[in-house]
Amino acid sequence: MSLEKKLEQILESAEYASGEIYSAIDSLPDYSANESSNTMMSQAESYLDDTISDLQDIIKKLKEL
Repeated sequence: MSLEKKLEQILESAEYASGEIYSAIDSLPDYSANESSNTMMSQAESYLDDTISDLQDIIKKLKEL
């Protein structure tokens, strides 16, 4: 498997994970007890968004080679 294809698979997995986190955040009841969980999931979503963006940049650069 080529490096480009592997990175595209990783990107796809990260996008699915991001969607799952978004769904989890959205389905959490709005209780103050859930505030820390909501914050942690939001941070995880942010890290995944950064990862997705970085992977998209790398894939784009690979395709330009």
